[in-house]
Amino acid sequence: MSTISNLPQPLFDLIGVVGFVLYMLAYGLLQIGRISGQSYSYTLMNMVAATLVLISLVNQFNLASLLIQVSWIAISVVGLYRLRTARHTRRSRPRFRVGTHNYAERFVSARNGHTVHIKLR
Repeated sequence: MSTISNLPQPLFDLIGVVGFVLYMLAYGLLQIGRISGQSYSYTLMNMVAATLVLISLVNQFNLASLLIQVSWIAISVVGLYRLRTARHTRRSRPRFRVGTHNYAERFVSARNGHTVHIKLR
């Protein structure tokens, strides 16, 4: 019976390198402004990269790297949860409403739960 640890080491190296490339791609795209640090794409790229590097540790274990990758995955899961709940909350609120006096009234929710009304003429 074959297990994952019986696979050839070059395969694990390749998986780890793909994870590294994903890390660098995500960080590079973030730095040049192509993606946001609060986006699904950035968070998922980091989570997949961490998972791939974690898989690459099967044959050549390294405790420090294991801790980093597991932490990165856990933080990504929290980030995905926050993105999902934040976007769901934003969709349920009205963005703006056009009034009868030829102006738009925006509803901005402050951190303390109060609503601020801003009239744009």
